[in-house]
Amino acid sequence: MGIVEVADRNLHLALLDEVFTRRVGGRCWLSFVQQEYAAYRTSVGGAVWDELVEKLGTDRLPELERFLFTLPLTQEDLSAVTYLCLDGDREVYQLYPHWWHFGGHFTITNLDGIEYCRAVTRLFLGQGIVEGCSLAPLAELTELRYISLCALGKYRDVEALIALPALAELQVVNTAPGQGRDPWSSVLEHLRARGVAVHS
Repeated sequence: MGIVEVADRNLHLALLDEVFTRRVGGRCWLSFVQQEYAAYRTSVGGAVWDELVEKLGTDRLPELERFLFTLPLTQEDLSAVTYLCLDGDREVYQLYPHWWHFGGHFTITNLDGIEYCRAVTRLFLGQGIVEGCSLAPLAELTELRYISLCALGKYRDVEALIALPALAELQVVNTAPGQGRDPWSSVLEHLRARGVAVHS
């Protein structure tokens, strides 16, 4: 299958983490890409792998990420994903000391491309990691049965959740009155009427 282009660099990074974690049968996938990095370094130069990883910080972010974005995401890879958690508990973030102090460096603001994960049944959109996105791309995830997200994420097009045919359970936190409940109220009411288990 073809190579997938993902517009949001941070969604691309999170999907790489998911795909390569699955490919090596668990975590610590970064240790398995050293051979690819060696070939990359031959053509573009840069630090050796051990030096790159051991001295990571804000000064090394561009160097590592330029390499990571050369690793391909394919439609075949993404179509095998059934569980996707877009939060801070991803291996790739743990490479960076104190990564949570990097401001919005890892924030996902565009979900275009997530539709290639067409077999996903459970999706978690982590607070502080996924912000200000349109939820419209989720409408393509026809197998999606469970979603967890935070209403404070300032999502747009939340009505797209109504179109999900397989949705059975929705967890939305921070929907208290005065804290961004609308436009959530009408969406949640509609989903409850349809029989979706809504927790808010």
